[in-house]
Amino acid sequence: TAAGGARDALARALRELASVALDEDEIEYVLDGAIDVDGTCAPREEFVEFVWPVIAPWVDDDEARARTLAGDARDGVDAAGTTTVEETRRVDRAPVCLGEGWREGVEREDAARRATAAAAGVAKMFVGKDGRGDAVESRVGMRDREKARRAGERLAASAADERREMVANLTAARERAARARVEGRARALSNVELGPFAVPNPGGGADLIEDASVTLVPGRRYGLIGRNGKGKSTLLKFLAARRVEGIDESYSVHYVTQEVELTAKEEDMLPGDVVLRADLQRWLLLEEQMKLESSEDALAVARLQEVNGMLDAIGSASAPARVSVLLKNLGFSDALIARPMKALSGGWRVRTALAAALFAQPDILFLDEPTNHLSISAVMFLSRELSTNSVWSSRIIVTVSHDRHFLDEVTTDSMHISGAAKRLSSHRMPYSAWAKKRREQQLALKRRVEQRQEKIDKLKEFAGHGFRYGGSSSAINMMKKKELEAKKLELEAGDEASLMADLEEDAELALNLQAGGELRQNIVRFDGVSFAYPGGDELFADVDLSVDSKSRVVLLGENGQGKTTMVKIITGELEPTSGLVTRDRGARVCLVNQHHAEQLAYDKTPLAFMLDAFPGDGSYNHEQKLRSHLSGCGVLTELQNVPALALSGGQKSRVAMAAVSFQAPHLIILDEPTNNLDLESCEALAEAIENFKGGVVLVSHDQYFVERVAKEVVVIENGAVKRLESFASYKKSIAKKLANA
Repeated sequence: TAAGGARDALARALRELASVALDEDEIEYVLDGAIDVDGTCAPREEFVEFVWPVIAPWVDDDEARARTLAGDARDGVDAAGTTTVEETRRVDRAPVCLGEGWREGVEREDAARRATAAAAGVAKMFVGKDGRGDAVESRVGMRDREKARRAGERLAASAADERREMVANLTAARERAARARVEGRARALSNVELGPFAVPNPGGGADLIEDASVTLVPGRRYGLIGRNGKGKSTLLKFLAARRVEGIDESYSVHYVTQEVELTAKEEDMLPGDVVLRADLQRWLLLEEQMKLESSEDALAVARLQEVNGMLDAIGSASAPARVSVLLKNLGFSDALIARPMKALSGGWRVRTALAAALFAQPDILFLDEPTNHLSISAVMFLSRELSTNSVWSSRIIVTVSHDRHFLDEVTTDSMHISGAAKRLSSHRMPYSAWAKKRREQQLALKRRVEQRQEKIDKLKEFAGHGFRYGGSSSAINMMKKKELEAKKLELEAGDEASLMADLEEDAELALNLQAGGELRQNIVRFDGVSFAYPGGDELFADVDLSVDSKSRVVLLGENGQGKTTMVKIITGELEPTSGLVTRDRGARVCLVNQHHAEQLAYDKTPLAFMLDAFPGDGSYNHEQKLRSHLSGCGVLTELQNVPALALSGGQKSRVAMAAVSFQAPHLIILDEPTNNLDLESCEALAEAIENFKGGVVLVSHDQYFVERVAKEVVVIENGAVKRLESFASYKKSIAKKLANA
């Protein structure tokens, strides 16, 4: 099968399996794991081992039946052979650039190179989960692609090994802390004094942070902030791994990362069991209880009473019910709760890890982008839990997040990493208050620098004038004095250079999105549209929707309700089961998927990526045009020749945005675009979308971003699609549900 065809064929085979109705999250999970970077599907035996656990819950956990169905799906890929007419039609509708007009634009050469797309008169440049994209892949030599694939595999394997080692170390540390608590040896949580310490750069080179010291106070909740690539996640990992002295071994620590590595034991466990096991103190007490109950020794009887009292104190009997409520609040359905961990996608595994951390109620909780995989409802629940549950009033929380609403609602303090100064500073205020103060400091510094430079220039002019025309000895002495004053001010400016670099680092980087211009007619129109996957229930019915060049539509709803499906119908990747979809075939439609940062091969630089995607005439002028465009999207000159391996997720996101913008789309569809961005970049993207001269359809959990961008709110829930007057009304309805829960 052709590169894109294998993925399409597998998706179709999975949807057509008898007695199975996988949702879109499950299908995407299988596609991501089974389709290699070169577009080939995993060998049959390996494929079956990977896929059968996903299918098993749909066939009453009958492993043999699940394996047979997995094999059928794999056979469906082989049976597809070469690209079929239907697959070609699906490519034509793929989630990116549609229409004859695009062949006469910057992608003329690309259309000529791709037989399938050229036959239909369409040039495709996909930026998203499959964002390596056929257009880019076709230009990369086999040797380069293989090199990139191997480098990626080595990096992924190394990262997975590191995560497993860290999980093992953290679990062992939690068990030691739990035993200390059970045996009465635990210390009450008090101020945690850390430092001085340095944070090494995991990629080598100079340290990210130097000579840092910080005090973590019980009852305080810290937001760790700073620009992409300056060490937020590295510092969080560094602290969680106790590579800094100061965290007593009797303190329990939980660390929720952006990726979860399952242990062999956890793969077959249900989410609820994983969460229950997170409270190690409870499990140690239950194990001891079982041993003591079989003994009639007087000391054992006394100890049993003590253990029972401890179990009652932590509410052991109600634990399973509390876990169920917790998982439901984080978006789990009954079907997901009933699936083994190995059958869950990465996002649901992260939610399980988050639930486990909340249930365990550790002394110190480290959270790395905890809202990334959550719906807005789940984000609001998490905010409410951390800010109002009295349990956390005596704990320590440190979180990294790009969601300023979450930071403002949850945190009491901000810890800022300055990459320029390599400094960690602490401030007793949440993010927005810190950002306001920061802007005031930036303005004050700018005024001070301008005033000082003006004074230096006047002093030098006065001194130079005097020496040039001569004068009395007293006048010459006065001129020398002025010259010394100027030098003193220059030294003062030099001493302030570090502060200036620190403050300027947080200045907003531009993000300019080019548009194809306004179109008079609708870009996409739904009339009575309904959709259901084969063998499944209707996701939504009788939907009317129109998107034009001025639209700013946000799609809201829980995961699995149909947001991704609706996006695929808008782009033409799927067709409705009933109703009419009308698309402007001359419009360029681009999708920025939530995994857009993954499209850069590990050894590719931003400039090389853009040159591969848009070779133009190969001239120096064309290269300069791409460089200028990258700079306009916040990928500055010093980053344009840096391999993707050394770029942060946010920096790679900007490259992906630049690739989309260069195509000058009429409609951009953004699926969780803020996931890899820092707070300042989220602000820049919101401003760019506001100024974009085209239509926008948005799927996002970032409350601030949605409030800034959305003009139309569409909610998909339990098969119904409804419009709300504002995002605020949607939040209000969720808050009411949480209050009544």
